[in-house]
Amino acid sequence: MKLQNSKTSLFVALTSIIGPTGAASGDLLIYEPFDYESTAEINANGFFGDGNQEGGFGVGIWGQISNGAVGTAAAPPTNEGDVADEGVTFTDAEGNELPVAGNAYERRGRVGQVACFSSIDAAATAGLTADNSTMWMTFLFQDFGFSGPDFGIGLHSEKMIGNDNQDLEAPGFGVGFGIVSTGGQARNIGTAVYNNAVNFTRQFEETPTFNGPAASETFFLAMKVNWKPEGTPDEIFVFIIADLTTEPEEADAVASDTFDWDLATQQSLDVFNFSDTQVGYVDEIRVGNAYGDVVGGTIPSSSPLQITEITYTPGHPSVSLTWNSKDGISYAVRYSRDMVNWDFDLDDAVLGTADSTTQTFNLSEFGIANEKKLYFRVEKQ
Repeated sequence: MKLQNSKTSLFVALTSIIGPTGAASGDLLIYEPFDYESTAEINANGFFGDGNQEGGFGVGIWGQISNGAVGTAAAPPTNEGDVADEGVTFTDAEGNELPVAGNAYERRGRVGQVACFSSIDAAATAGLTADNSTMWMTFLFQDFGFSGPDFGIGLHSEKMIGNDNQDLEAPGFGVGFGIVSTGGQARNIGTAVYNNAVNFTRQFEETPTFNGPAASETFFLAMKVNWKPEGTPDEIFVFIIADLTTEPEEADAVASDTFDWDLATQQSLDVFNFSDTQVGYVDEIRVGNAYGDVVGGTIPSSSPLQITEITYTPGHPSVSLTWNSKDGISYAVRYSRDMVNWDFDLDDAVLGTADSTTQTFNLSEFGIANEKKLYFRVEKQ
């Protein structure tokens, strides 16, 4: 952060707090780009979940399990899942490209079943499952063919055991995205809700998206959950995303379902799982509170929202703040006298520009030009 003209007591007070508090909390709470060293040669160079993948943003170290047995270096899972030697990309119908990084998860041996699991950070679980909030999950998926995928991915209270049915190891709760056999080679996209059970209830699309035996195109898939207070049904929707720039309407979901959990149950979802009994790629897993963030709008490790420059002119009651921003996004600039009460706005609708935005405020207009200490914060609306 650049600091200019720090010669007065007012400015010292301004800058003393801007560093640690200038960043607003992001809506992207889990991001897994599989940015790890490749283990692609089956049973030779390790496997995804062998203890060497320390998790992306919001998750911990990954493990891999097959029919209830957790894989180890001495006893890797049969027909394991690996870190590929390349990543997966996606461009929508309008030519918009999804931001990607790292490699991908891949499974090449189709005999047997495996599941991958990681703990979810407590802060991520709390942020993703609050009442009256929304959770979005997106990921890239490509089926390699043969008989089509049997696949599940989502947030749960227990680990999956790595079997044909994406079962949990004990009765538990979970919400997820499923691709499951509905007869022959047909594999239908649907919702997956675990309600104090080892297996899930489902609602599926009418016409199967996957139907083998050829490999599929790369799909960008999404799940949305609307969390409601107990007594009002929670809602789950699954989508095939064709436009990265437009949030899909719930009426356009390929499948949807309802259930009713209390807050404690929602906040028991502290394990991230995905399981595949067939062969394919999984990549670019994102989970957050806003659609814009799970289509690559925010990557916490690279560009958190923060004030990057403060300009204060001694003898003048104005201050200029600069922060990293995105074109067309609205931002609120707030101030506080004590870092407790942030109810005061300098402006609650600053329209952002590409890369960065600078805004100048006359503090005398707010009656705060003579304050000895002021604290500032920028938030995305």
